[in-house]
Amino acid sequence: MAVKFAKHSLCLKGIAHALPHTNISNELLLEKLKYQCGLLTARKAKAIARRIGIQGRHLTRNLDTATSAPSPTSIELSVQALKGALAAANVEMEQLDYLLSHTCTPHTQVPPNAAWIADKQAYHGPYLELRQACTGFANGLQIASAFCAVNQQPVAIVGCETGSVFFDMDNRFIDTEQLVNYVQMGDGAAAVVLAPIEQANGASGIISDIYLGHIGVGKDAGFYLDGGSNDVANKQMARFHHNTAAVRKQGSQLFELGLAALQSHGHHLDDFRFILPHQANGHIDTLLAEALSIEPSRVINDAKWLGNLGSAAIWVSLSRLINSGVLETGDKVMILGAEATKYLYGGFVYQHS
Repeated sequence: MAVKFAKHSLCLKGIAHALPHTNISNELLLEKLKYQCGLLTARKAKAIARRIGIQGRHLTRNLDTATSAPSPTSIELSVQALKGALAAANVEMEQLDYLLSHTCTPHTQVPPNAAWIADKQAYHGPYLELRQACTGFANGLQIASAFCAVNQQPVAIVGCETGSVFFDMDNRFIDTEQLVNYVQMGDGAAAVVLAPIEQANGASGIISDIYLGHIGVGKDAGFYLDGGSNDVANKQMARFHHNTAAVRKQGSQLFELGLAALQSHGHHLDDFRFILPHQANGHIDTLLAEALSIEPSRVINDAKWLGNLGSAAIWVSLSRLINSGVLETGDKVMILGAEATKYLYGGFVYQHS
């Protein structure tokens, strides 16, 4: 199986995240569902939440109505995160060589989020967007690595999801798949400002060993959002779909492949103070620690309180970790990203300065 490593490392000049409103507990989430859909539906959701281990999340949707537009919007969240990252990097928007974004829940199909962000920021430079979920960060880094090496200028990447609006509190819409989405997912955004490795002076740290691979050929999607041109005739609300059995079967392999990729570059588990996996569920620390025979305290678990943030997950967790002040100079973090859509894996090594 081929895995693609970027040729050039990057320095991380600034990182920030944005989460909407206050944290919503399971109790409140289930109470709102009970009011709209009845006790039986709420009980089913409670059982799923217990298995997934998510206990809190931030949402852009209004839980008092069956459906809701996002507030704040994905663009407002993205701009908030980007402004924070630019300030941390001491970089002005017009200094960016390129603006990259990635999401699977865009503000509009076209123009992409990147265009709306550029407009809000009065940015006249080039931009592009990846329509991707949990490993959007990895593809973004592949692109940023090449751009920075050639042009020797900073690049920004923004990851954002507002997937909570793709849920209709109506029992005609709801099935087990949709209840998984309701209790598992969260909303949020994060942004990074990256620069060529030669400009590492004053950076937060170094991003190296950027890798990306997939094992999705010939496999049905484990997770997807309909509502594309293939579904126009259905004339119904777009919805996320989970093939939970397939994801359970394939999911752990994606982490194993990511670990193997980094080991092939000479890295060992003992080199890392923390392991940051994709935040798939609230038991991720104990599950991964058991698989790797390490202490659970070394595995970052933000999913328990933030839910699965999809395309924003890795950046939000890395932002929280870096801005917590816990990391010391020289500390390394292993990032193990995984995406169930067509079974992608990707990640990198972060070394704190």
